[in-house]
Amino acid sequence: MSLQTLIQQYASFNLWANQKIVHRLQQESEELWYMETPSSFPSIDFTLQHILRTERFWYLFISDQSIEGFDWSVKDYLGEQIQQELLQQSSLLKEYALQVSEQDLGAMLELNMPWSKNKKARWEYFLHVINHGTYHRGQLITQLRMLGITENIPATDYNFYRSE
Repeated sequence: MSLQTLIQQYASFNLWANQKIVHRLQQESEELWYMETPSSFPSIDFTLQHILRTERFWYLFISDQSIEGFDWSVKDYLGEQIQQELLQQSSLLKEYALQVSEQDLGAMLELNMPWSKNKKARWEYFLHVINHGTYHRGQLITQLRMLGITENIPATDYNFYRSE
């Protein structure tokens, strides 16, 4: 399997997994999205916003778009909008993965942010953002369980994606 195929499959997986999470959240009352839970972020909504902001940032960076002045702000009570934006962003990431060449995946990109300075191949940043989303989707599942939701919890592991 080529690196290009791997990145395409993982970007498709990322969209699929985010669709599963959003679909499940939309079955619950909006009030649940904003309830506090002990986690990295204080609510399901804030966790989703973190996934969205991070995916948006890395998408801009790996697709050679400007990250200057990136908006890291948190928005209050826009859960439905955030969920839709996450799906749109994941679609953009997937579309970019379908277009990027094997050569471009190997291109070295230099990150120079106050919180991180490094130089890695484009494909490494792709895997980073997808792994990041996987990590926080796991937190979303835990937050749902903490809030008493135990039915119809979606399985969002890559293994399940490849089984469908």
